[in-house]
Amino acid sequence: MPDRNTPGAREIALKALYHADTGDVPPRSALDALFRRYACGDRDRALATELVYGTIRWRRRLDWMLGQLLRGDPESLTAWIRHILRMGLYQLMMLDQVTDAAATHESVQLARRYGHAGTVRLTNAILRTAIRKRDLLERPVRGEDPVTELGVTHSYPAWMAKRWIERYGVEDAAALMKAGNRPPPLTIRVNTSRSAPLDLAATLKRHGILVEPGRWLDDYLSIRHAGDLRRLPAHAAGLFQVQDESGGLAVRLLDPKQGETIVDLCCAPGGKTTYIAQIVGAGGRVIACDTSPHRLRRVEENRRRLGLGQVRLVGMDGRSPGVDLAADRVLVDAPCSGLGTIARRPDLRWRRKAEDMDRLRGEQLALLEGGAGLVKPGGVLVYSTCTIEPEENEEIVAAFCGRHPGFRLEKPGDWPGDLAGVLDGAGRIATLPSTHGVDGSFAARLRRDG
Repeated sequence: MPDRNTPGAREIALKALYHADTGDVPPRSALDALFRRYACGDRDRALATELVYGTIRWRRRLDWMLGQLLRGDPESLTAWIRHILRMGLYQLMMLDQVTDAAATHESVQLARRYGHAGTVRLTNAILRTAIRKRDLLERPVRGEDPVTELGVTHSYPAWMAKRWIERYGVEDAAALMKAGNRPPPLTIRVNTSRSAPLDLAATLKRHGILVEPGRWLDDYLSIRHAGDLRRLPAHAAGLFQVQDESGGLAVRLLDPKQGETIVDLCCAPGGKTTYIAQIVGAGGRVIACDTSPHRLRRVEENRRRLGLGQVRLVGMDGRSPGVDLAADRVLVDAPCSGLGTIARRPDLRWRRKAEDMDRLRGEQLALLEGGAGLVKPGGVLVYSTCTIEPEENEEIVAAFCGRHPGFRLEKPGDWPGDLAGVLDGAGRIATLPSTHGVDGSFAARLRRDG
């Protein structure tokens, strides 16, 4: 049962920041656990979420500000006080709807609960100084090397700023970083076996939700809603699935047909699986595979809610599949660094390291080879990720094709003209948030010789 002695939105945000930092918990999971514990209204949920994601997103820039205001090393502070100061600076410097008085007062009250008299005085002094020096703090480092300037200004780790500047150039790297700092649109895929997009849009509008068509795909909707979508009747009725359009584009590249047998080798949490199932229809078969029983339960929940009985769940490691079949198509949606989803998951920029790409490479290639063994002659194999890094994308596909000459990269011949903008010169999907307005992603289609 929820605890009725509910703390305010700022205290919930502070607890979530603390648990995400010290417990290595994803911020969304930390927030959801707190929302289950405490009875929060939609406005408090929205403010707490904004404070958590904004404070994490702008951490490096906030720490730069803190360094200008604090005598000593910010890391010498307790985690509680460090998060209170970051969150206070975020409200003062980046949230127009919060007054200076409210940001300062609430931060001091939190310091009183989670610190001592000295940290209360420190919190009050730092935030009041920030108000006086706002003009100076709004202008981070200028004239430094581009890696430092862009990294501090847009709040990215130095290694990430460096690699993007080297690949895209300063101007395009800055655009990519800016896109990663814009809260992304919330997109849903309409379950067309139960509702037409226009009908669902009308239903959502009656609940006061702002609805627009998807940017690329006609069975997607872009919505604005501050509450929990899972509490909407339309969600419980299985009329939609939350999914970014980049995931739908990978399924479109797979090009499922009605009645086919298709394997989704890394299926959880089931967004692509259920989209494939919608397309193949009741006469088709979708084999959804994952190693984690917990993650498979999430797929099962979505499958049941959406009414897709053609999905069969299989617990197995896709690197050595334990099923004997020749599928029409196989999707390998491989585990990856996720760096195309930074706008949606800002903590990834601080969790990931440059060496992660090399660490993931072996697993990605092994999964692609495992999936290849399930494709019938003449069938299709699609490799997809939600990252923009070539070591996890183009280089994996090139390495696979070099070792398996029976598969060849295939450009989609019947690709709709209005989707041409998401393809690169080789006919692979390659989306960037700064260019396409969706998560960064990659997908390549390979045809097995018949």
